[in-house]
This record gives sequence, C-alpha cells and structure tokens, in this order.
Amino acid sequence: MSTTAVRGNPTTGFTWRSASATSQGNVRSHNEDSVLELSASGLWVVADGMGGHKGGDVASRMIVEALCVIPRPRRLSELLDSVEERLRAVNERLHRSSLEIGLMTGSTVAALLAFDAYCLSIWAGDSRVYRLQQESLTQITRDHTEVQALLDEGSINKEAAAQHEASNVITRAVGGSQDLYLDLELRELRHGDRYLLCSDGLYKELSEADVAQLLARGDVDTSCKALVSQALAGACNDNVSVVVVEFSAS
Repeated sequence: MSTTAVRGNPTTGFTWRSASATSQGNVRSHNEDSVLELSASGLWVVADGMGGHKGGDVASRMIVEALCVIPRPRRLSELLDSVEERLRAVNERLHRSSLEIGLMTGSTVAALLAFDAYCLSIWAGDSRVYRLQQESLTQITRDHTEVQALLDEGSINKEAAAQHEASNVITRAVGGSQDLYLDLELRELRHGDRYLLCSDGLYKELSEADVAQLLARGDVDTSCKALVSQALAGACNDNVSVVVVEFSAS
C-alpha cells in the first residue's frame, strides 16, 4: 500500500489536497487496480481491471498512463474533452486486442475532474465516487451492473442485491464493447467537501456508515489509510483502491 498527499491550485476559487492508496487485498495474488493523482490538472482516477493477470492490470494501467499526460486545462470542458478522448482511444485499443486474442480484457473507470468552483464525475463500470458534505455521504455514481439494473426496475431489493449471483457482472467498461459510453455528473463545490473514489473492493467490505465515518477522519492522508486498513481488516477478497480529495475555498 502506498499513500501520497498533494496540494493543487486551480485558477480561482478552490484549493485541494488529495491522497491515494491501493492494495491487492488479502486473497488476490496480484493487483489489477490502478490509481492516478494528477492534482496539477485537477484530475483523479481509480480503474479496476478485468481479465486476469496480464489482462486486467494492463487494462487499468493503460487508462492511467493515457490520462497522466493531460496538461493543466484552461476550462473544465477542455479537461473533460481530453479525458473522454483518451478513454475512447484506450477503449478502441483494448476492444481490438480482445477480438484478436479471443479474450475480453477491460477496466472500470471512475474519475473526478475539478476546475474553478465545480467538479465533474465521469465513470463506466462499478468503481464509485462519493461525496462527504457536512457529515452527509452521497454516492455520486450509479453502478453499471446487472444487479443495479434489477434494482432500478424494482425486481430485487438492496438486501437481495448484496447476495445476488450476478453481483459482479459489469454492463459497461473501458474495452468492454466497440463503443464506450460514459456517465457524467456535475456538482458545485463547497468548502470542506471531501470526495472519495474507490474500487468495489472497498465498498463491498464496508458499510456506508463506516465509509462516512472513516472518510471524515483526520486529514486526507489519515482518512485514506484508515479506509484501506479497515477494508483489509475484513475478508478483503478483492483488490482495494482509494483516492480521497478535500476541497477548500481560497
């Protein structure tokens, strides 16, 4: 597990601090997750690879490598265009490779983009973005899974969803199909907002109440370490990745 804390400065309005950590968990022999802190550009990413060793880890790393070269933007729309363009390029490469080798490889992606007094969540798959605002935790993203579709149509409840046999079936991913469809959610920032990006290895181990309590703990580095440590204290059958970002009005 590694953690870092970085301070960034957008053009006006807000400053931020962030921290990240990733772990292979207690069972997996390797880590297919990748994380990115590109604070100078106002960009943070969690990607959870699929396709096994030398498949999923390559896919998630391709996402991070494509996004880590994005320069500091002049506007939020410019940052969004850069992220979308690079994710679609990675999707094309992964999809073409999957067709050639006959084995699907891909990755979820959850990204947070910040500029001025706004932040934008963009995602595909079941990695998530949460916001903690005045002690209230909100899940910003909506999972692209078969189970979420059943929940949306009212076929099952949350209790049944947690035990459903299709709980790991992803309906969208980078590399999962010829065309990549990304969801977006724009939010206005408030002083003290904390955002959490994470792979499913975190939220399948912790309740929302635990996530809220640990996300609020100490500074971003302390919070990040606490979240991953608490997940590892359980069975932790999957990789775990976390990015915590706190915004302050300047």
